[in-house]
Amino acid sequence: MKLRFLVTAAALAFPVSVQAAENEDDQSGPADIIVTGTRLSDSVQTFPGSVSVVSEDEIQSQLATTRDIAQILSFSAPGVAPGNDTAANVGQSLRGRPMRIFIDGVPVSNPLRDGGRDVRLIAPTALGGIEVIRGSSALYGQGGAGGIVNYITKNGAASDQWKFRTEIGTSFSTEHFGDSMRPYIFQSASGGLGGVDINVNGSYERVNGQFDADGKRLPPDPNLFGGIADSDIYNFYGKVGYDFGGTQRIEAMANYYQQTQDTDYVVVPGNIAQGIPAGAVKQAQDPRALDQRNRNFVSYFAYTNSDILGSSLRSQIYYLKNYSVFGFEAARLGGTQTTIESQKYGLQTDFKTRLDGLGLGLDRGLILWGFDINRDITEQPLLPLTAIDGRAFAPPMRQTNFALFVQADLPLTDWFTLRAGIRHDEFRLKIDPFVAGLTGVAVEGGKLSYGATPVNIGATVELTEGVQIFGGFSQGFSVPDIGGPFRNAQFSSIDILKPKAAMVNNYEIGTRLNIGGVKASAAYFISTSKLGTDFVINPLALTEALIIREKERIHGFEATLDGKLGEATRWGLVFAWSEGKRDADGDGKVDTPLSGRRISPETLNGFIEHDITDRWNARLQVAYTGGRDKFPDGPVGTFYTGKVEPTTRIDASTSIKLGPTDITLGISNLLNNDYYTVTSQMLNRNERYSKALGRTILVQIGIDY
Repeated sequence: MKLRFLVTAAALAFPVSVQAAENEDDQSGPADIIVTGTRLSDSVQTFPGSVSVVSEDEIQSQLATTRDIAQILSFSAPGVAPGNDTAANVGQSLRGRPMRIFIDGVPVSNPLRDGGRDVRLIAPTALGGIEVIRGSSALYGQGGAGGIVNYITKNGAASDQWKFRTEIGTSFSTEHFGDSMRPYIFQSASGGLGGVDINVNGSYERVNGQFDADGKRLPPDPNLFGGIADSDIYNFYGKVGYDFGGTQRIEAMANYYQQTQDTDYVVVPGNIAQGIPAGAVKQAQDPRALDQRNRNFVSYFAYTNSDILGSSLRSQIYYLKNYSVFGFEAARLGGTQTTIESQKYGLQTDFKTRLDGLGLGLDRGLILWGFDINRDITEQPLLPLTAIDGRAFAPPMRQTNFALFVQADLPLTDWFTLRAGIRHDEFRLKIDPFVAGLTGVAVEGGKLSYGATPVNIGATVELTEGVQIFGGFSQGFSVPDIGGPFRNAQFSSIDILKPKAAMVNNYEIGTRLNIGGVKASAAYFISTSKLGTDFVINPLALTEALIIREKERIHGFEATLDGKLGEATRWGLVFAWSEGKRDADGDGKVDTPLSGRRISPETLNGFIEHDITDRWNARLQVAYTGGRDKFPDGPVGTFYTGKVEPTTRIDASTSIKLGPTDITLGISNLLNNDYYTVTSQMLNRNERYSKALGRTILVQIGIDY
């Protein structure tokens, strides 16, 4: 029996790749799945919290019915709210709180001005896996209040035998064939050159019209946060690496993603009270309007040395730039729209020092220590008024973050391991002078500073081989969306702003089992914060929401179960439920339900997959979302208070290999179920009351050579 007592420190280093290696020599034993997102490369079996690892094979299975990475996340990882096949992830929380998105450990989310467009910033075909660390975490500093999602890009192999793959395909609505074609093409190459391992790929996708179960066209921007109908989507990815000296490696990665929408349709508001969905009508766009788009470039260079002065070193420098254009609003200030422009660059360095060489009487264990430096430059201009009178939704903000961390991993016996750590972050923020976008108030610029010191502690106990229990306490923190309130500013100087890191405390207990080919996990959590973040209607702009900061408490339960029926059939279930309340009247009691943007209904997802032959398989999956009605007296138009009715979607797919060629047929929404997305319902706005996609067929041909 082994006892694992683990303290997940708030400071750990960045991952490079996900390793989901099963022990093929002993298929009856537990799989050894390594979680690199913890910065210590933890085994799932000994991780003191909840984590989901979505393998490359699972991503490929999901791509047979959807190319929406947000839906892949919500289907595979409990606690992630449902996606809706749009450009935005507004309302897609993790355990009722914001999740922070990374690509190979590089932070791509925008904490200074959250536009809700960070989940869909890389094509899923560029990924070798996804790690979801559920529960508040400060592994990379601010922003992980709900948890961390780390996209792991594909690796190459230093082999002279190059491998190529070409995919072509399309999807279409069975209810409106002609205008719904969604063709795409993908090309990849992987191999080695002079000892350098290389992986490059690129994809292009054309999204035309989207249609519901009745064959009616959906609005090009279904929830007015950003849509993908009538869009061109490109993704170009490359990674190179070189091992030398027996202990050293250098690696570089770059990815460019762009989605540009050019549509001839505009939204026609629906009517929630009468059950009329929002629709679309053909109409020329305002000539002043820019096309909505999302553009993201991310890159890094990393150096690793596994033996330097008795320690291992990994250091990564990164640079990224993203740019989002939001919808044009003719009625706002004579016709305006906004963009969010952000650049980040930084350095992340960690050392792992073994304790057996430090003369402490310990023959095992290590200390992880290091530092992070990040520079974030973000703004949200209001076009064209920023250039005319200086109005902005968020002025240029320049933030520098420096953090130190240390963590001790102490295996005190064969069955007891203690791990404890701490992280300290300091922030310096400079804000340029600006004119508040909606109030017209001139605001002086200035400098602000704040800091945070989170800690984590947890434990796992291996009761017997394949059976563990775990529990622990972890902290995450954020200063939510500093740029968000600036559009409504009633003050003339930012000196009255006193940003304070909102600490989120996560308490969790759970169990994991891997017995006889059946794997299961279950966890119950409580998440509290004295400065939570929720949303209410903005009295200055009734089509927008305001951020409020209040005491909160969220609790929930998550479970997974999967296994095999013989050698040819696999099945799995994922369940999640959570609920949360806030202290709306300041009496110290958390008794007002959190909004639908924060809390999604319970979800139950399941699949069964069967190998008909060794080259032909079929899969059936079901995604169920329950109902939530916490604001029965809330009038239509009150943001995030809508009643959510239960929904069910059934998908099916099959794939067959014919030599080097594979053919895939997928059907999303097999029964052509007619329903509204969770986001459309909880928004409670007539102009955002859009239905989900109707039955959609996907056909793909791939060839390996």
